[in-house]
Amino acid sequence: MSKSYEEIIKSHPDLDGVIDKKSWEYIGLSNKATLKLLTKQWKANMAKNVSRGLFKKHGSMARDCIGIGKNKALVGIGAGPGLKKNQHILKQIHDYDGVKAGKERDFVFVASNHMFKPLLKEGIIPDFVAVGDASDVVMDQLTRDIPPSGQSVTLLAGLHCSPRVLKRWNAQGRDIRFYVTMTEELPEYFEELTGGNSKAVIVQQGGNILNTMWSMGLKYFQSSTFMALGNDLSYPLAEDIEVRRKNYYADGDYTSNIGTKRDEASNVYEGNLQAWRGIKLERSRILSADATKRYNIELEHVLTTGTLWVYKTWIESNVLANAKTSPVAYHYYNCTESGIAGVMCKAKKKKEFEDLNNWFLMDQVCKRWKTRMFSDAIEEFQTAKRMLKWGPSLNRSVVPAAIA
Repeated sequence: MSKSYEEIIKSHPDLDGVIDKKSWEYIGLSNKATLKLLTKQWKANMAKNVSRGLFKKHGSMARDCIGIGKNKALVGIGAGPGLKKNQHILKQIHDYDGVKAGKERDFVFVASNHMFKPLLKEGIIPDFVAVGDASDVVMDQLTRDIPPSGQSVTLLAGLHCSPRVLKRWNAQGRDIRFYVTMTEELPEYFEELTGGNSKAVIVQQGGNILNTMWSMGLKYFQSSTFMALGNDLSYPLAEDIEVRRKNYYADGDYTSNIGTKRDEASNVYEGNLQAWRGIKLERSRILSADATKRYNIELEHVLTTGTLWVYKTWIESNVLANAKTSPVAYHYYNCTESGIAGVMCKAKKKKEFEDLNNWFLMDQVCKRWKTRMFSDAIEEFQTAKRMLKWGPSLNRSVVPAAIA
């Protein structure tokens, strides 16, 4: 992040009062620390993936991903515990929509690396699985004991990702489509390594892979509708560390985190992050044309971390900042039905966190952000598509304006 808070508010006045200065500076410090530690490793990984011929063989997402999401909803499947609320609906959509010819489909499924095998086990075959992690920690998730049903799934991978993981995925006969993150030094290094134009392969990376899927959806898939599942960015409040670990992911598998810096469930943070609230949706008995009144909305205490909170703030600020400047009338559906994404507060002092009037939803300040149950998001999208009132179709690729 190179822009100051004052510069951001000047160019994106809608962020004023939604993203505060301390929050913005915290994200900046977090980004700088990450880049300082990882850029050298990312560049080394890029060089290996190019020298081994992986990029030349498989190419970038621009090769054959352009436009396949036109007039379709891109369903991003994260690994948060909220996914359990809707996995059965996801299976139903897969079974009736996934068998249609490409042009006739309403949905494109992109899974996070963590959920690849769990989805296949449930008979849900994603069209793509996305990975942004540069370490070998994702090796088992992507390459071990993959059933035949996963053979047709294409991996969307950062060119900076682990050469060992990508080499094994390639050896198992599955396709890869690469992207390059908008991280300082990497686009220039890509051009140095390949002689190619970095603008064609750049994706604005959003910290976690689900946020990055949203960027992919706008630029490559050209889908104006993104539905986020399993993006809790928090985990249930519990004193027992094993309970926290078990409920951190939808599938309960925390093994790749133990013994690493990713063992976030082992930390119980004090202060504001611990006091943050997660959304809880329940169906209301009141029938209303206003979708936000279809639910009884409660806010419950959850646990989160600095890293997860940065991911939350990244997607909120970018969806809001691009709402007026993007040539695409996109819609971001938060269908996780739990967690902290889209849960905002006016004042961030600890004593004010208990005041329910201090809290509001992202929907109140951004018409592009829609908090919905997954079933309602599906109905809205399909109804709008049938009525031909969804707005202009995408006819060109779009790179979201990077603000964080």
